[in-house]
Amino acid sequence: MNKYNDIGTVVTIGTFDGVHKGHQTILNTLVKTAKKENLKSIVISFEKPVKQVAGVLTTTKEKLNLLSSFAIDEILLFPVNKKIISITAEKFFENILIKKLNAAHLVVGYDCTFGKDRKGNIAWLKKNAKKYGVALTVVKPVKINNRIISSSLIREKLEKNNIAVVNKMLLRVFSFEGTHITGNRIGRTLGFPTINIKVDENKLLPRGVFSCSVIDKNLNTYKGVLNIGTRPSVKLKKHNLSVEIHILNFSGTWRSKQVKVYINKFIRPEQKFKNIEELKKAIADDIKKA
Repeated sequence: MNKYNDIGTVVTIGTFDGVHKGHQTILNTLVKTAKKENLKSIVISFEKPVKQVAGVLTTTKEKLNLLSSFAIDEILLFPVNKKIISITAEKFFENILIKKLNAAHLVVGYDCTFGKDRKGNIAWLKKNAKKYGVALTVVKPVKINNRIISSSLIREKLEKNNIAVVNKMLLRVFSFEGTHITGNRIGRTLGFPTINIKVDENKLLPRGVFSCSVIDKNLNTYKGVLNIGTRPSVKLKKHNLSVEIHILNFSGTWRSKQVKVYINKFIRPEQKFKNIEELKKAIADDIKKA
């Protein structure tokens, strides 16, 4: 039996990578509409962007946590595979939105598209929603500095280390989660011990040196200097991307395996120094700035 047979729903559709200010406007409209019309609110999202991108702003876990912070009745997370992306807009609308979810109202962003070849755009929705007697609310774009806030714009700003603008578009501090791993202990030999973090390879990260806040498993908060890069000043066999943090005013052994890191401000790009003394001086300056 379909659990939505006896009650209608209000549904939104989107990837919601980043769950940024524009997405939040859609989600708030969804919840408000559901409450006003006595409907169940449903979010249909996807594990990752259908289009290939340099990296995601939110991992699946992070996205679900952010979506769950809204008073949404149900979140449906679809995988991005051949079966899903080959569903036509017609079948998606009829089989999923109407038959399965009993949608009475759709709340979507101005650029919403779904179905094979992205056929299910706003013009298509207006025509077919009317045909099935489904109400349609199209949420206008949200702008910053005369530019529409989007996941692609946030990626662009993140890759340029414009953390201040990224945080404004997200309405929160950009963060990532990771696992504490054993590093090469190079920072310790320089007099600046660091903790090394393994991050989901799909997560998009900026490159450079940043001030940050670190949360351990017990929810204790520490200030730190974050370095994301390839450590060009250190002689290594491989220069893979590393994520390491010098915790300020901390001594002893770091015990927390899982950490969450908030990137507060950009300090400088990663650079290659002539010698170790120059590197140590730069690190000391970074700590002072942080």
